[in-house]
Amino acid sequence: MEKESRQFESNRSDLRMEQIVHSFVKEHQLISPHQTVLAAVSGGPDSMALLHFLCSIKNSWNLKIIGVSVNHGLRGQESQEDLEFVKNQCEEWGIDFAGASVDVHSHKRESGTGTQESARYLRYQFFERMMEEREADVLAMGHHGDDQAETMMMQLVRSARPESLQGMPVQRPFGRGKLVRPFLSLSKSQIADYNARHNVRVRIDPSNEETNYTRNAFRKHVMPFLKEQNPKFHSHMQTMSQRMREDQSYIREQAGEVLDTMCFSSNMKKIVQFSLSTFKTFPLALQRSAFHLILNYLYVNQTEDISYLHEEMFMNLLYDHKPNAKLDFPQGLQVVRAYDEVTLSFDRSDEEDKYEFFLNAGETVVLPDGAHLYAEWGSPQEKEGDSVFTCDAHHVKLPFIVRTRRNGDRMRLRGMNGSKKVKDIFIDQKIPAHLRKTWPLVTDSNGEILWLVGLKKSGGSTDGSSGTWLRLHYENKAET
Repeated sequence: MEKESRQFESNRSDLRMEQIVHSFVKEHQLISPHQTVLAAVSGGPDSMALLHFLCSIKNSWNLKIIGVSVNHGLRGQESQEDLEFVKNQCEEWGIDFAGASVDVHSHKRESGTGTQESARYLRYQFFERMMEEREADVLAMGHHGDDQAETMMMQLVRSARPESLQGMPVQRPFGRGKLVRPFLSLSKSQIADYNARHNVRVRIDPSNEETNYTRNAFRKHVMPFLKEQNPKFHSHMQTMSQRMREDQSYIREQAGEVLDTMCFSSNMKKIVQFSLSTFKTFPLALQRSAFHLILNYLYVNQTEDISYLHEEMFMNLLYDHKPNAKLDFPQGLQVVRAYDEVTLSFDRSDEEDKYEFFLNAGETVVLPDGAHLYAEWGSPQEKEGDSVFTCDAHHVKLPFIVRTRRNGDRMRLRGMNGSKKVKDIFIDQKIPAHLRKTWPLVTDSNGEILWLVGLKKSGGSTDGSSGTWLRLHYENKAET
């Protein structure tokens, strides 16, 4: 016991490092006395230093420490030896251990994700299960300041969006508790010195030297130059990360006012609609932030395929002088502007939108949106309206056909010589582009367009009355 106690004592040379971590932990309230803490340990220098540090404060903080480790099976026997190494070290230091072996290759095949993504998913899945089983409060990770700097430089290369340049959070909710990173205030060299002073044994993963992984390439080729320019670069990047998170948190909170002016669908099909004129009354920073919050809602936070170019396309669409425009985003998301209305929804094929029904006198058809259209015999004395159309039965051939628009459709309008394209009528009436695909029109069996429902009526079917009249009634339940 005396030997174990001496093993975790600090000496003057590394007292500053421990003070840095203690201050960082207390400043961010990462760990509190009497908690159960899982330490994620791979056997490498960073995680072993973390495990040793937690053991050094275990008694004074009255903590229960559990080392957790995962064998990903990516390096054969060496991976299994890493797991055994961590287990043996936990036993030597008198702390509990929980380990697991996972099948990364099978998960890759089933999910279609890459090696690193699959390994991370399975690793965190195990950690979350252990949080629940061991009733843990905290999962501690060994990421340090140089890791943070690498992450942020990679984010900067991938995206020009400020909200993407935030690095790893110091803490975040995880399982039944939270995930914390107590070493983000340290450099890699400080951790190496700590291990050397305390004779902490470690396992070295040779794959960390391979540059076929992006992070390893940044670590080997980019970070040395930046650290040479500024040895405190890791501290600068950690401070920047915290400030960026604070700033973006405030902006997102303010952007909630923008979202309050929008309509979000409440059914299975996700749709967002908003007024362009109202949207433009907000500051540009809030407009951009609201755009990304909308995408998080539609993509369920899976926005990896969205770049700053999509943001610029979106803003250009809003400020363009064209009244109608459309953008195609990843995974079939469409952004449609129709005058003052902007709609974001996932694309449906034109074939899904098309319909065609036959309608005889005394019958009713129900359209896909729930609207009703029914036909009956009538007289010319009955008044027409936007939702009623009358025609001389002698000039039409039954049954009526109720359908969607086709390319090249034209109709003869009442009080007008010649014909006009249905497309041009939609434009004149300022009908949003996304509504035109499903807008109902009525023809007779010869294909003559009689009624563009609610908009325009044909005049030819009322000439030279035979005394027998037909009436069509349109009723949209959503408007009553």
